[in-house]
Amino acid sequence: MSNYALRIPDSLFEFAKKCAKDDNVSLNQFIVLALAEKVSALKTTEFFAARIARARPDRLEKILAKTRDHPPVPGDEVPTAWRRLAKGRRRATRDRKSAAQS
Repeated sequence: MSNYALRIPDSLFEFAKKCAKDDNVSLNQFIVLALAEKVSALKTTEFFAARIARARPDRLEKILAKTRDHPPVPGDEVPTAWRRLAKGRRRATRDRKSAAQS
């Protein structure tokens, strides 16, 4: 466990003390929890950014075709931006393949 001295503006410090008291926890525990929540949110953002970078929208139609016996419900529509992205990726893949063959 490490120690770290913080400089907290008075107004934020007073509000944090009030929140900790309302939650019936120590100020230290409240600050550690707040920091853990922020770190978790940042890691989650990084995780989904990495997943998005690996996404293959061009494969979505093939995946959806396997679910024909479960028709889509409202809200399941494929966003038009994904359709455009899928076409762009197919075109880029085709261009890379033809350049490699040349």
